Amino acid sequence: MSASSKEQVLLHAGASQWSWRQLDRAGPVKAQGQAQAGSADWADRAPVNGLIDAALCVGLRLDLPRMSTARQAQALRWAAEEHLASSAEDEHVVAGPRDGSDRLCCVVIGQAPMRELMDALAHRPVEKLVPDALCLPLLEGRVSLGQIDSRVLARWGDWDFGSFEPELLDELLVALPADAELDWYGGEVPEALSALTLNRKSADLMAVLGEGLAQAPINLLSGDYASSSSTAARSYWRYAGIAAAVAALLALGGALIELKMLEQRGGSLAGALDAQFAAAFPGVTPAGRHREQAERQLSRLRFGEAAGLLDLMNRAGPVVAGQSALVMDAVSFRDGRLEFVLRAPD
Repeated sequence: MSASSKEQVLLHAGASQWSWRQLDRAGPVKAQGQAQAGSADWADRAPVNGLIDAALCVGLRLDLPRMSTARQAQALRWAAEEHLASSAEDEHVVAGPRDGSDRLCCVVIGQAPMRELMDALAHRPVEKLVPDALCLPLLEGRVSLGQIDSRVLARWGDWDFGSFEPELLDELLVALPADAELDWYGGEVPEALSALTLNRKSADLMAVLGEGLAQAPINLLSGDYASSSSTAARSYWRYAGIAAAVAALLALGGALIELKMLEQRGGSLAGALDAQFAAAFPGVTPAGRHREQAERQLSRLRFGEAAGLLDLMNRAGPVVAGQSALVMDAVSFRDGRLEFVLRAPD
């Protein structure tokens, strides 16, 4: 078994009996035992990872287009119904991965056996549940076989698996490719397979299935049967979403308050600017264009002063120029008044 980050119970929920193992954090077995089917009699309260009899399950490949998770969950059961003898309402359908042809792989199990199993484990923290045969090793061109709880498990493809009575193995073997090599996991080989050439692998089938369970791409604990940890995780995400929404509302409220304060400050500055403009240019309305209006008024004032100076110079110039004895020392123009500084001989 591979190392785990926490202690766990590995359960095989067979048809006639249950086999279980308590595993510590590093993977070794702390305790193990067997019990009547439906009897969870181990004392450990560690999370349970379970293997269910593959005879109760059907693996399907569905031509279902890609869609959102919510829509897929609604369409999955009805897409699987045409492959089933019973009504879709009586089945629990769980989506898995997509195969090389983009078909959606799924596992179907009856609602009744699923409820029965979950009722028996009602007071246990069950985290994962997978068909046992789907957890056998998968090697290209090879068929994995093993016996547990008087049933022979077989896996001959990525989504081709099953659980059989030993007497029915002939039908399975006929359907397999003639050149397929057979790998046997477990103890004694049943008489139905004794004449075949088998590659003996690990004798600890429970450990092999535990390895496959950890890597299985599906979990029957979904929807109404979701595990406690996934339900808690959804609650955490929901709380996190609520907290994020509250933080966003607070940030938005702060931004609105700041905007309101800036608007008030802008209004007071605009009032002060209007007052200063009115003092500088009485009778002129800025109409929101203070700079433009100020430049216009200043230009008008400059042009008016220049016109007054030229008018007075035109009138006084010939008089001064007509007196040859006068010498002009200075000239100034202030407040519309032209002043000359002149020197005369007497």
